[in-house]
Amino acid sequence: MVVQDFGEAALRERDLERLARFRLLDDTFMRVVFRGNLPLAQRVLRTITGIGTLVLTGGETQRDLRRATGSRSPALDAFGTDASGTQYDLEVQSGSDLEPRRFRYYGSAMDVDALPAGRPYAELPERWLVVVLERDPAGSAQALRHYRTCAPGGVVLEDGAHLLYANAAYRGDDALGSLMSDFCQADPRLIRDPMLRERVQYLKKSEEGVREMCRISDEIRDEGIEIGRRQGLEQGLEQGLKQGLLNSLRSLMETAHWSAQQAMDALKVPEDQRARYLAMI
Repeated sequence: MVVQDFGEAALRERDLERLARFRLLDDTFMRVVFRGNLPLAQRVLRTITGIGTLVLTGGETQRDLRRATGSRSPALDAFGTDASGTQYDLEVQSGSDLEPRRFRYYGSAMDVDALPAGRPYAELPERWLVVVLERDPAGSAQALRHYRTCAPGGVVLEDGAHLLYANAAYRGDDALGSLMSDFCQADPRLIRDPMLRERVQYLKKSEEGVREMCRISDEIRDEGIEIGRRQGLEQGLEQGLKQGLLNSLRSLMETAHWSAQQAMDALKVPEDQRARYLAMI
């Protein structure tokens, strides 16, 4: 019993030390800070986007965008919508890698999730992917990088898609510089925004907040495990379907003495997949 108590105490101490080091730039902690707190998410998004009239009407953290079988299903850090249906996803990322293809995929998944089957493309809502990077990729002090789809000549294509990178190393004498400083603070006493400071102080210093932090962190971990499990099952199913088709092709070639092309014609293998199956055969 003494050994067990000592082990639990050691685990508790380790968790508290880890919690003390958390910043808003750590995605697990960021999700807990914003979970169920629309006013706080709204305040942060207003500051970063510069949209002072932004009013969130719904939101969630760790939003799982399940895609077709075999494809990746991104989980959004902090997702919200406003009254017009505009979507906002707030992500944090350590380091300075822009990862544009990752966020292209996130944006595409948000689009697919937002448009029901049979509805016209004109109903696709505006979307903002807002990513707070620890450092600017070029090592500059530039505060924001706002990317839009552009036609030749620099004309913006009005497709409603925004990708906005915020530099957490920016320290300008404005609201954004203050907020970016707050994102980098582990000590809640050094956080200047009163709403953020109160929330972080609660999660790190109060007994009730620490319990909530641990509980929600466990939920986020379990959700991540479940998402990974589903993706593994989906990938396994896709592999099984591929193997089944490959076996059918080989069987037709052996029993009917057909060529590979004849067998693929009979089984209606898509043209863009035939080279791959030929290589496997």
